[in-house]
Amino acid sequence: MSSRQLEDEYGREEAEAIAAALDLTPDELNEIEYVIHEIANDDGLVYGYGVEIKQGAPQHILDKLARLPRHGNFVLIHLRGSVYDADHEQMEIEMTRTTVYKVELYNVATDEVIISRRMATKEGAIKMGGWTVEGTGVVVDLTDLEPGEEWTARDFGPAGYEGTQD
Repeated sequence: MSSRQLEDEYGREEAEAIAAALDLTPDELNEIEYVIHEIANDDGLVYGYGVEIKQGAPQHILDKLARLPRHGNFVLIHLRGSVYDADHEQMEIEMTRTTVYKVELYNVATDEVIISRRMATKEGAIKMGGWTVEGTGVVVDLTDLEPGEEWTARDFGPAGYEGTQD
């Protein structure tokens, strides 16, 4: 198999994986313009992907995407199985999980300790200038964290997760 054929096969497999993650057919995926963004931690470990949907997508496709986790036109997806790095070396990826906690923060203006509206990993709590609350840990998918951060969106509700894990 030539290098061109390998690249074509890689592109086809990648498109099929993206379409499946978006719950679209490959033909529906071809109807939209999109950009893939890696969601990685500070060490460069990729733990998720986001698909930025460009303007002009057909309404029937937007309707299908509406039930997926998203931030505006940025849809969070899980890609399971094989992906390729920049050198096209095949590697296995598996979506991982992390524990997030309620976070206490000191409010200088009121001289009070408050509970953040976000949940965070222990590292995230430190970045926020706070500390975690014992007994509030919940295991969540890494894609539940804000892209590139160690904390969740404001008012995150961990419903459906395994419960306290500390």
